[in-house]
Amino acid sequence: MSLTLILLSALSAAPAAAQVAVSTPVLTVDQAYAPVNTRDPLVASTVYSDQKGTTARPKDKSGAAAVEKGTFSVYGLTLTGIMEDSSGRQALLKDASGAVYTLKAGRLTDAKKKQVPGISGVVKGKQVVLMTEDKKVQQLNLHEKE
Repeated sequence: MSLTLILLSALSAAPAAAQVAVSTPVLTVDQAYAPVNTRDPLVASTVYSDQKGTTARPKDKSGAAAVEKGTFSVYGLTLTGIMEDSSGRQALLKDASGAVYTLKAGRLTDAKKKQVPGISGVVKGKQVVLMTEDKKVQQLNLHEKE
């Protein structure tokens, strides 16, 4: 019986309050979230690393840099990379101004997926062969030093 009284008295006693010591100050939201890049995540990103672009090319109705038939040259392109997936091989090309082009299924397209007029090509191994309307041929090799 005395054992029961001891257990009941121990259970009925209020537990001692735990002592908590905070070693670091509380952070505000601004202090905890300080992003390096303050780009708006809801705005579509561009190829040119900013929202306006860095090229001085003429713009079309949508505001994208337009590739005009007379101003584009395949001789200023460099081969950046070649990829292969279930739909086939495609090549990434870049011009001197930093604009990116994709060669896929024989068609050369710009960053806005608009076909560059008068240019066709093929990916062969680590090489890309581009051909213009007037049958001029430009061959680009991957990892070629200029």
